[in-house]
Amino acid sequence: MPIIETRELTKRYGTRPEKSVLAVDRVSFAVEEGQVFGFLGPNGSGKTTTIGMLVGIINPTGGSFRLFGASDAKGLLAARSRVGATLETPNFYPYMRGRDNLRVAAAIKGVGRSRIEECLELVGLADRAKHRFSTYSLGMKQRLALAATMLSDPELIILDEPANGLDPQGMREIREIIHILAGRGKTIFLSSHLLWEVERTCTHVAIVRKGRIVAQGTVDEVVSEGTSALLRAEDEDALAAALEDCPEVTSVRRTDDGIIVGLRGGDLAGVNGYLAGKGIHLSYLAPHRQSLEEVFIDLTRGDFESMTEIAS
Repeated sequence: MPIIETRELTKRYGTRPEKSVLAVDRVSFAVEEGQVFGFLGPNGSGKTTTIGMLVGIINPTGGSFRLFGASDAKGLLAARSRVGATLETPNFYPYMRGRDNLRVAAAIKGVGRSRIEECLELVGLADRAKHRFSTYSLGMKQRLALAATMLSDPELIILDEPANGLDPQGMREIREIIHILAGRGKTIFLSSHLLWEVERTCTHVAIVRKGRIVAQGTVDEVVSEGTSALLRAEDEDALAAALEDCPEVTSVRRTDDGIIVGLRGGDLAGVNGYLAGKGIHLSYLAPHRQSLEEVFIDLTRGDFESMTEIAS
């Protein structure tokens, strides 16, 4: 039984057709127990809206979803008691110590104090628990938010951009915590646009574009879905121009190593023959294993403002 299952899940804001916004458009996916599932997309692609529907703060306008097999209001209320979620910016009292902030959260959740110390150890903040939240770095604030999420020992953990804005060390700390939780059998659903981190962290992914899923599966399946090749020639400007008109080529991207092309059917010989007919002779031609970031760029091209938004 999937932990999360959506079927044609839809959210439209506004009732007048000319002014309404279709934020989530018939999204269907399933997250099985024990998976670390990355829900990926550019800003404004519907990731946070989808999470909002799962946790009950946004009402769907179409389709359905299940949590732990439950779909009715009573069943979802019980299912959500098995869910821990960290959404947007951590909400703590800045003048209180880290441990005291967790005590407030624990009292709300009806959790004993021994669990507080366990969670502080889990996120590596035991030695900073006596310091005020206002003195914490952004990475420490994110880790305290994860500690608060884990207080009730949830089976499903939902994280919305858990490493957003962090430096490489902060990203590494969050990644290590996610690995620890996954090793304890937790199911993790996270949204992110940090593709390098996702590729190192997640077992499964779904890529969403303009509210619709355009690819999903294991990380290896999504990465290997397209065929690409790395090409080099003495005149790379002429090579790039010729590739734009090649019928076997679906995308062209210049890099420091050469030109990476997406291929229709994986016909490297056909591309080589086409270029030779144009008077362009390659110095290098080889299959290229795409990264998740490269697949993401190809599938969502033009949907984000800057390449820096997906840099790790």
